[in-house]
Amino acid sequence: PARNKKLTIGILTVSDRAAANAYESGDLSGPMVESTIRRMIDSFNTSFKDQDLTVNDFVKGIVPDEKAQIEETLLCWSGKTLKREDSSVCNLIFTTGGTGFSPRDITPEATVSILDRECRGLMSWASIELTSKQPLATLSRAAAGVCGKTIIINLPGNPAGAAQVAELLFPILLHAIED
Repeated sequence: PARNKKLTIGILTVSDRAAANAYESGDLSGPMVESTIRRMIDSFNTSFKDQDLTVNDFVKGIVPDEKAQIEETLLCWSGKTLKREDSSVCNLIFTTGGTGFSPRDITPEATVSILDRECRGLMSWASIELTSKQPLATLSRAAAGVCGKTIIINLPGNPAGAAQVAELLFPILLHAIED
């Protein structure tokens, strides 16, 4: 990873129940992704003393499984629309949820519809790598790609699964952010 890199990372939870505050515990997957990324950044900075990788901001949100709301948020966070109060654009956006087979699971479709370039190989590789730990990883329909200069990655809604995929992909994504 690059020296002295300052990132803005978006974490968008896509869930009807989380958006309706139906979970007694609240959203668990979004905070799990944030803590995973923070831990990895601390580890990188400890391992590579000449590096100062920081997150300027974690932009966080929760939307229901509604294609238009997912698309609008992703476009806004990637700088394609100017609906955010501040003008910062995310380098990287993780979505959690909506990658399964339920009729309401439409996160990959919403994501692909706003991408400038899709990266199918990244999520295929993640599925293959994680299948030994969790065979259900093969059922993911997650998408990944670039919208403007922002990399967007779909993660599963399960907090442990979201953390596993984020941990696997984050080092590779740091190199992609460089480009």
